[in-house]
Amino acid sequence: MYIKKKLSAHPYCKCYVELTPDRKIIRLISYTTLVIQVEIDENGLREFECMGTFSQTTRKQIIYFLREYFPDVNYYNMKNIVGCGKVCF
Repeated sequence: MYIKKKLSAHPYCKCYVELTPDRKIIRLISYTTLVIQVEIDENGLREFECMGTFSQTTRKQIIYFLREYFPDVNYYNMKNIVGCGKVCF
């Protein structure tokens, strides 16, 4: 089961965040497309998977998402891992 939340800094955009109650999985969904999924294990290891940057709008949504949930990771990290599967940051 996922909890849906809007981005704090961008509440009116057509994207939202899904997260499990224990925050072990966090996803960015743009319109109906899964853009980023992050899995966090019990040791705090974070595995990122980025499905694509798609459009200028999606790029902005990725930036807002990362600033809010993972401020130590940036858009270029996501751009570089598109299609690579799960990557740890």
